[in-house]
Amino acid sequence: MRLARAALAAAFLTAVSGAPAQAAMACTAFMDAFVKAAPDLQAQFVRPVVISRGGAAGGSEARDVVTGFGVDARMICVSDKFVRFEAQIPQQAQPLLIDGFNRMQVAATMAALRWPRARAAQTVSAMAGDAAEYLRASQERGDVFVSGKVDRHAGRAGEIGVVWTLADRSFIIVAVD
Repeated sequence: MRLARAALAAAFLTAVSGAPAQAAMACTAFMDAFVKAAPDLQAQFVRPVVISRGGAAGGSEARDVVTGFGVDARMICVSDKFVRFEAQIPQQAQPLLIDGFNRMQVAATMAALRWPRARAAQTVSAMAGDAAEYLRASQERGDVFVSGKVDRHAGRAGEIGVVWTLADRSFIIVAVD
């Protein structure tokens, strides 16, 4: 369910950007920059086991991001070009998980958009605050789909999206050229 919401949010960000979701950097460059941005996460990018019939769908390759914090995250590449990063945690998470999620968002923003730490941390914090406020307002209005959604255009580097629901928090970066 979380992955379906994240995929919808990624599609939304791609549509909003007005440009096709093309890679801004190589996947290896993203992985190296991510690890350098947050060495304390001890992140490893691993290929998940996928069982399917037929060939690979769309030529994309997913890598799960494994850390000691337990955040559900993945990186999507096409032909070794970075396309998308997604991370999710439950809305009612333990402080350690929330800390890992916040660190992962900053590291991914620094890696994908080539931003300095201060700018990445400020953007991530502001977007989380906005998403929390929009979620609260959505609950008060009695919306059918209660959520707080925020997206920011990050220039030619891509789009950042944050989606909070009553069940989980999602963070997505979509690369564009």
